[in-house]
Amino acid sequence: MIVREWLHANHRRLVKVKFGPEAVLHIVDRKGEELRTFDFSSVNTITMEESQESENGHRKALVLLRIPRDYDLVLELDSLASRRKFIAKLKAFLASQEKHFTLTQVARDVMLAKAETKERRQKKLEQFFREAYALTFGLRPGERRRRSEDSDTGEVVTVMRTSLSKSEFASALGMRPDAVFVKKMFNIVDKDGDGRISFQEFLDTVLLFSRGKTEDKLRIIFDMCDKDSNGVIDKEELSEMLRSLVEIARTTSLSDDHVTELIDGMFQDAGLERKDYLTYNDFKLMMKEYKGDFVAIGLDCKGAKQNFLDTSTNVARMTSFHIDQLPSEDSKSWTRKQWDAISTFLEENRQNIFYLFMFYVITIALFVERFIHYSFMAEHTDLRHIMGVGIAITRGSAAALSFCYSLLLLTMSRNLLTKLKEFSIQQYIPLDAHIQFHKIAACTALFFSVLHTVGHIVNFYHVSTQPITHLRCLTSEISFPSDARPTIAYWLFRTVTGLTGIFLFVVMTIIFVFAHPTIRQKAYKFFWSTHSLYVVLYALCLIHGLARLTGSPRFWVFFVGPAIIYALDKVVSLRTKYMALDIIETELLPSDVLKIKFYRPPNLKYLSGQWVRLACTVFKSNEFHSFTLTSAPHENFLSCHIKAQGPWTWKLRNYFDPCNYNPEDEHPKIRIEGPFGGGNQDWYKFEVAVMVGGGIGVTPYASMLNDLVFGTSTNRYSGVACKKVK
Repeated sequence: MIVREWLHANHRRLVKVKFGPEAVLHIVDRKGEELRTFDFSSVNTITMEESQESENGHRKALVLLRIPRDYDLVLELDSLASRRKFIAKLKAFLASQEKHFTLTQVARDVMLAKAETKERRQKKLEQFFREAYALTFGLRPGERRRRSEDSDTGEVVTVMRTSLSKSEFASALGMRPDAVFVKKMFNIVDKDGDGRISFQEFLDTVLLFSRGKTEDKLRIIFDMCDKDSNGVIDKEELSEMLRSLVEIARTTSLSDDHVTELIDGMFQDAGLERKDYLTYNDFKLMMKEYKGDFVAIGLDCKGAKQNFLDTSTNVARMTSFHIDQLPSEDSKSWTRKQWDAISTFLEENRQNIFYLFMFYVITIALFVERFIHYSFMAEHTDLRHIMGVGIAITRGSAAALSFCYSLLLLTMSRNLLTKLKEFSIQQYIPLDAHIQFHKIAACTALFFSVLHTVGHIVNFYHVSTQPITHLRCLTSEISFPSDARPTIAYWLFRTVTGLTGIFLFVVMTIIFVFAHPTIRQKAYKFFWSTHSLYVVLYALCLIHGLARLTGSPRFWVFFVGPAIIYALDKVVSLRTKYMALDIIETELLPSDVLKIKFYRPPNLKYLSGQWVRLACTVFKSNEFHSFTLTSAPHENFLSCHIKAQGPWTWKLRNYFDPCNYNPEDEHPKIRIEGPFGGGNQDWYKFEVAVMVGGGIGVTPYASMLNDLVFGTSTNRYSGVACKKVK
């Protein structure tokens, strides 16, 4: 029966529910590949909930299935009739398996809020791993367990009762459930053979690998190799184990000939070349030379932040050095803590602070110069007599905002910034902080824009109170049709300066409101659409001063240079922006990550660690999002690993989900803009490169490490400064 599985608010997928033959529901995609199993063979009663829907309602009907030790199965059906048909079929199947059920009606919002989804289950598993490693390795000095304020022993009991399925165990290791190593390791840890790993079983295994004897670890490795459990292992079983270790390392797959050659060499080194089978004692003899490589297998479980198998060996390989013990934070006074925090901040951001200081010096100097000119140097003019000090404020703020708005174009000239990063100038200018500086300059421009607007409203009020004879001397650019004194409405709505000023204020407000981080995160297309109004903003700024109401226009003086640079930068981006690239393959990975591989445009050059702005033609084709390239420069394709977080990335992942595949859909293509400079693209210019990757930081390092392996194997990096990578 084909239904839609509800995973969370942003993710649904078309699935087929297969009943039995055992007491199991098989959830498969339309290709028949199994997505998950809902096994209730070990329970007698299944909890079922159905959402309260009206017969004439337009929302999908929901049904929830719940069993202990697994996350809930929430299915979405097209109509109430379809749900009744599904429930009737499920009841008949449960009756054939001699299982009972309870069915209750629950409000739709309550059901979805209380459903234990895969994501919520994952948080529980992370607590599972943290508790296990806290008990195994203990907590470091000053470290506390991550518990909420209202947590109690009930949370610990929940963790103790949590058990892992094979798919959850594989996901925690960042591997596929069908991986050879996962199957072997799961069978070893699952001592009672119930198909799940309890907290105690997991804890015992971690203790064994972290504190156990080498012989005990070798016994586990031997048992993992012994697929048929006959007490001996042959070369084929050892070859399968070796391949699983290569799979963990994420390196290039070994060929059959290479594996055979490696195993024959191991047998020969141990003097066992005449044997086709190995007993446990033979295996121990062979591992004397290789135990460090076989036993020190490193696997990280999410939330644990500890090595899964052998922590002691990895720690022993690190270089030891002495560090003087620093005073604890608790012993410092409040004043000392604040001073240390300020000192650290200034030290880490000294270059940024210097350029920020220079920016505000120039901005304030422009304001002060115009203010002094109109306050004192032009005190005798008619303009100064009529408008008072308000004209000095408006002209000063006009100069400052002209500088700020023009500077914004340079901060968004991405191709220019990328090119500059290839030279040593980036050591003296914080080019990687251009986004932060863009925001600061924009907020500064907003401040002076508001000041300019308020000043002009006051000026127009002063002008509207003057006799018509005085106004005729104000400027030759305006002629008054009658002797009637013009009101403030005339200055605002019947002059070029007033009208463009109102339009500018409206456009500026729209841009800044939709640039708020919350709106940008949850409604990115509105942010980008409104940000595209910058063209209108600059056009209005040029027109705003043409009336020469208070003086000659000066905005163009600041604008022309940055505008030319920005226009040329945009022309460079057009080389690839409107080129539709065919997708080679897509792959759904754990942790809601989508791998997408597509053709590389001709003559495209980039460095490892750089990023592109990417759009998909099946959605809004001009909506671009930034992603780091995970492919290496020597490869003839481009690839990105995209984690589903916001609406667009979830929509992209759902579209490429095999469960939702429809042959009649439009064939998608990729459009890119870039590549642009990353903060670590020059890693090869330094003698020692220390790479620390976590979260989004993993993607540039995937490209860099791939580039490093290829470069060293082909001597492409033989003449560079980098000597060591950590």
